[in-house]
Parts: sequence; structure tokens; C-alpha cells
Amino acid sequence: MTGVSVSMATPVLAARRGRPLDWGAWALLAALMLWVLVPIAVIAAHALATHQRLTGADGIIGGDQLQYLSWARDAGGHGLASDLFVLSPNGHVYLEPMFAITGMLWRLGLSLTAAYWLWKPVAVVILFIGAASWSQRLLTGTRERLAALALALFMLTPAASLTVWVALGSVSFRNGVAAVGAEMQPAGTLWGYLPSVVAVGLMPIALLACERALDERRVGDVRGPLLLASGCGLLAAWLHPWQGATLVLVLIGLALWEGRRGPRMLALPAIATALPLAYYEVLPHVDSAWKLASHNEIVLRPPFLALLAGLLPLLIVAALGLRRRITEPVERALLLWIPASLVTYFAVNSFSVHALDGLSLPLAVPVVRGWRRLRAPVLAGAAAVALITLPGLIYEARELHREASSSVQEYYLNRSESHALAWVARDAPPGGVLAPVLLALAIPSQTGRAVCDGRLPPGEARALVRVSGARLLVSSCAENSNLVPVLGTMLASAHRFGCATVYIVR
Repeated sequence: MTGVSVSMATPVLAARRGRPLDWGAWALLAALMLWVLVPIAVIAAHALATHQRLTGADGIIGGDQLQYLSWARDAGGHGLASDLFVLSPNGHVYLEPMFAITGMLWRLGLSLTAAYWLWKPVAVVILFIGAASWSQRLLTGTRERLAALALALFMLTPAASLTVWVALGSVSFRNGVAAVGAEMQPAGTLWGYLPSVVAVGLMPIALLACERALDERRVGDVRGPLLLASGCGLLAAWLHPWQGATLVLVLIGLALWEGRRGPRMLALPAIATALPLAYYEVLPHVDSAWKLASHNEIVLRPPFLALLAGLLPLLIVAALGLRRRITEPVERALLLWIPASLVTYFAVNSFSVHALDGLSLPLAVPVVRGWRRLRAPVLAGAAAVALITLPGLIYEARELHREASSSVQEYYLNRSESHALAWVARDAPPGGVLAPVLLALAIPSQTGRAVCDGRLPPGEARALVRVSGARLLVSSCAENSNLVPVLGTMLASAHRFGCATVYIVR
């Protein structure tokens, strides 16, 4: 898959003749490869030291990866995925290419975690190709290209680094600024959020392919660039719809800006990018679980002051780097990308902060140009790049270590819980599961069973079991609850696996 990605993007890397990638760019690629392995190393080391088994979660919010793995496992068994985090019936209606392929690899015998982690090098290569192509095309000097590439991959806004290190402002303000910074940094999303990383990497490849199609000096067939742009747009929107919405806006703006040739050339990429968005819009109307999610996933945006603090310092420097006369399609796309992301941010209510994913790519180029216009010394520029990247990386590594060594996390199952879930997957009678929340997060990916958080006071437990229709109750080692006195004759049997217990409901 990596080879396909490289060959696909070769024309994009050659979009503008110039120096090939130098040692600095290759060093950044090596740093990105090492960075993607950090969570695996930290979590695996802790698992070995504590004799626990990995669940497959590897991001700071591990529950998100367990959701991905549950989709992958369900897709591997049925072709399409359903929502296994509800006990009410819902359909197998979700098709997502990365999770579907992961599920196929699992069906062929690979562990589910290994099948998902195989996407890590693919995501790194696609992200690097997109970011390197973008900086190569829009900047000429070797130092400027290297600085822009470093910022595109590792940028964390200065305000984000400052607020999280010194606890500046209120909790909501700090969390908002940190969220804005984390979403903008592609390297951070390599820890668990591989679909969004691939989508971010495909964005510049699509836009550079569109530029080649719009080039009136180009001699020959434009179908190749248009097909490349359409394929990248389709995949980007399918993997990460927020990125797709932003790309559609950029393409519409670019088509209008380019005059008569624009709509004719960019219609196919725009339609291809919009198709997955239409699919995601239909899902809540045809499936109960997606309808429920469409209401529950309306998350408040970070405070406007937090958005302003996260973006304003960079936007000020970037404004200095904007060109007064913009005639090339790629320069127009660069100018459209940032406002298009903000429009998506304010227009989409479901996890709107995801619209800022990869915003470091369009920001990096004008920031470097703006810094160059300030005529600051080279060492000052290197120090500025270090200031915008290194503190954020150190903070994220510290947070991961803190989460991985915490007693309340989603990364591990102890031996008893692992044996209990293996028995549920292999030998237990069919039916849904009730379990405490942390264990419930891992049950769909480990067993293929639908699950719901079943932690309630004893007086409500019988009503919950009766109403839910769950056939299995799992008590984790952290809870270590004895449900026999509470549920009595409702239970048919109990199966103990060390400190974990599986109860069968009559």
C-alpha cells in the first residue's frame, strides 16, 4: 500500500522543478516515523512491566481507537459495520475503507491491533508526501522549505504550549486552546487517529493535482491529474468528512476564481469529494444508531477567545507572507484553505474542532514567508521553529506517559479480564453485554458483542438488566462486584476468571 501511495504522488512531487528533498527533509521523515512509534513503545513497556495485555488503544483518548477497532471487527465479519456500543438493534450500514480493510486483514488471521497499526507507516508516508509536495511547490529556498515542512508536520500553536505548561486562564479556556492546537498538528493525530492523518495528507495532493489540470500551458491529457484529484478528494472525505467539507469549499472557491475553465475542470473532483459527505448525511436517516449519534455528538465548540488565542499569533505572521498579486491556482488554493476550514468549523456541529485538522499545512507556508519578510537572523528563525514545535511534542509525550501509567485508562486488560473476554467471544451464549465503562470500551473489539455501560446502584440494577435485554454481565477486576445477591434468580450461572466474572442472565 505504501508503494502505491508513493507512485501515485510522484507527479505531484514533480509539480514544480527545483532541488530534490535534502537531508533535512529526510531527517523530518525519520523523526515522524519515530514519533509514530512512541505510544506503542510506552504502552507496550508498561504492559510488559505489569503483565497486562494491550487493547489496541494508542492515543491519549484511547476510547476513540477502541471505537475504530469495533467498527473494523464488525466490518470484518459482515462487510459493513454497525454500532456495537448500543444494545438496541441497528443495521450494518457503515462502510469506511480503512476499517473495512483492517477487518479483512483480521479475518485473514492478523490480530485486530496489528491490522490497524499497519496503517501507521502508510499514514506517515501519505502525510509526508502531501506536506513535502506542498512546501516544495510553494517555496523556493531550501531553508524555507525545510522550515515550512517542520511546521506543517509538528506545529503546535505557541498559545497552546504556553497555556498547558503554565496553566494560564480558566479550565475551559485552557482546554479550548489545547484542543485547537492539538487538532492543527498532524503529528499528534498519528497517535491513534490514522484516518484523519491520511485525509490531511491527501488534501495538498488533491489541490496540486487540480493545479496541473488547470494549467493552460499543459500539453496532453488532463485526465490523469483530474482522476488523481478526484480519488484523493473521495478518500479524504470518506475517511474524515470534516476534511472533505473543507476541500469542497476550496474547490468551489477555486472554480469560481479561475473563470470559465475552473468549473469545467474542477467539477469532477468536487463531485467526487462531495459523494462521501452525502453518504454521511444519509446515514442518520436510515439507521437508528446513527440518528442517535447525530444528536449526541453535538459538542460545544471551544470558546471563541480560545480559538482566537490559538490562531491569531500565527495568522498575524501569515498575513505578512500573503502575496498581493495572486495568479497561480495553487496560491489561490492556499488563500482559500484557511477560511474554508473556519467555515467548516462554524457550520458543522458534530465535533466541529475536527475541522481544524491539518490547518498547519496551509499556515506553514505564509508563516515562513512572513518571517522571511521580517528579515530576522537564520538562528532566530530556527529558534522560532523549535519554539512552535518542541514544547508541544514534549507536552504530548508527558501526557501519554501519564495516561499510560494511570490506573484509569483503556490501554490494557489484566490476565483475568482478558480470559473472561476470550470466553465471552468464544463460548458464551449469544447476546449483548453490560459492563463497567472502562471494560465496556474494549468489549466490542475484543469479543464482537454489543455492549452498554451497566454501572448502576443496586436498586436500579434489576430494572436495567430487564429493560436492556442483555444476556451477559461482566464484572471487571476494578469493580470486583458480586451480582448474585443483587440479581438473584435473574442469573442462570456465573463464570469466574480470577478477579473478573461473567454472569449469564436467564
